[in-house]
Amino acid sequence: MSNGLSLFAPAVCALALAACASAPRPVAVPAPTGAVGVRSIDKRLVAAERLALAANETFQMPLAEAGNAAPEYPPALLAQRLPPQTVCLSVAIGADGAVAGSRALAAGEGCPAQTPADPRLLDAARAAVARWRFDPAFRCVYPGAKPADEQGCVTGREEAVAVSLAYSFVFEQKDGRGTVRMGD
Repeated sequence: MSNGLSLFAPAVCALALAACASAPRPVAVPAPTGAVGVRSIDKRLVAAERLALAANETFQMPLAEAGNAAPEYPPALLAQRLPPQTVCLSVAIGADGAVAGSRALAAGEGCPAQTPADPRLLDAARAAVARWRFDPAFRCVYPGAKPADEQGCVTGREEAVAVSLAYSFVFEQKDGRGTVRMGD
């Protein structure tokens, strides 16, 4: 019996060592992606920066076209696993509905960000909004007092106006994958 056991023991040891030496199957790690959320922060702006209307006027905000794409999270930043960062922009929209330009807003200007974002995130946001289009904003001027129950600008005269809107973009990622969260 000891002869059978002595032949069996090396085989068991070899099998056990082979099991320990085998490499685990590689786990596919998805490539990091980034996503962006956007929110208008116009209500945070000081009243002096808002359009003033006469008693016989109403105002229609510009309407963003459906194809306006959100900024893309810069692929070069995904590997850095940055914490969430907020970029705020004032976007100038011409009377024709085209974006005339944009500029960064600081915390004192209504932006909820406490620290400046990575400049490449600001560049991504500015590049995206430069391609945006809008149905223009307009002021509706009535010949007399504005009608209390009128929807739209039926009896008034539309005057397209240039405006600036403020937006908050939140760039974030979790576990190398992008998530979308609306700005505060």
